[in-house]
Amino acid sequence: MRLTISRRILRHAVPLAGLALSAACATFTGGAAAQDMGLTLADPAQAPLPQVAQSLRADVSRAAPARMLVIGDSLAEGFGAFLQQQTAARGLPIEVQNWGRNSSGLARTDFYDWPENFAARAPDASPDIVVAHFGANDMQSVIEDDRRTALSSDAWDAVYTEQIEGILATAAAQGAVVYLLGPATDSHTNLNNHLARVNPLFQAAAEASGAIYFPLRPFTSGPNGEFSRDVVVNGESVRLRTGDGSHFNARGYRLVADRILDDMVARYRVLDAPFTASAVASVDVVGTLSLQ
Repeated sequence: MRLTISRRILRHAVPLAGLALSAACATFTGGAAAQDMGLTLADPAQAPLPQVAQSLRADVSRAAPARMLVIGDSLAEGFGAFLQQQTAARGLPIEVQNWGRNSSGLARTDFYDWPENFAARAPDASPDIVVAHFGANDMQSVIEDDRRTALSSDAWDAVYTEQIEGILATAAAQGAVVYLLGPATDSHTNLNNHLARVNPLFQAAAEASGAIYFPLRPFTSGPNGEFSRDVVVNGESVRLRTGDGSHFNARGYRLVADRILDDMVARYRVLDAPFTASAVASVDVVGTLSLQ
């Protein structure tokens, strides 16, 4: 299946001078130990993983770790913080840079233009892996250059897909493996319906470019796929979501981070490194993330 890239997207694949990305940092407060959930979440041997075109460089090692960039909204910021923690706890040869930015998305380029800014900074970062999460702030018209495309229209779907393809084109130009996360459910009905609408757009764009579409809904929702703050993990009911009904709490972010890493290790054996349950369990999850 061919990926058609617009002239705007082709611009994203080359460095752009004079643009800067201000990365927001997650902060932690308080202190609370948490049981490990990453070791028994998934057994990669149970089912074959879908094949994708992207490959990770073969010389990844502790001396030359894979460079991971996490990009997107405040949810991406949370995932990035726990990907940093869990790669260290699990002894994986991965260095994580967290570029998550509060209140950002792919719709409002007048607020923050992710395709342009990602294209500007990615060549210097030279990522091996890109983890991206968008959608939660995109229930609005797409504003791009002087064009405004109204929400809930076929034209909106097309223009929004161009924005997704811009991110994927930049990552492809860097030779990076891409995990395009499919947004989880949301407690707010209209936003939940919107996220259900954009998930297929993320999936189609990922599949067309050879990226990995990684949906969060299957393991962060209730038994019937509905929004739920509590999810059963290893037979235990675990609260994963915050009171705002959109963000994850510390355990939720950690669950997602571990699932992503489980999948990466299963696909790319060069990342597999020995680690012990005691080493992982000794890392405390402290408090909650302060995110907007």
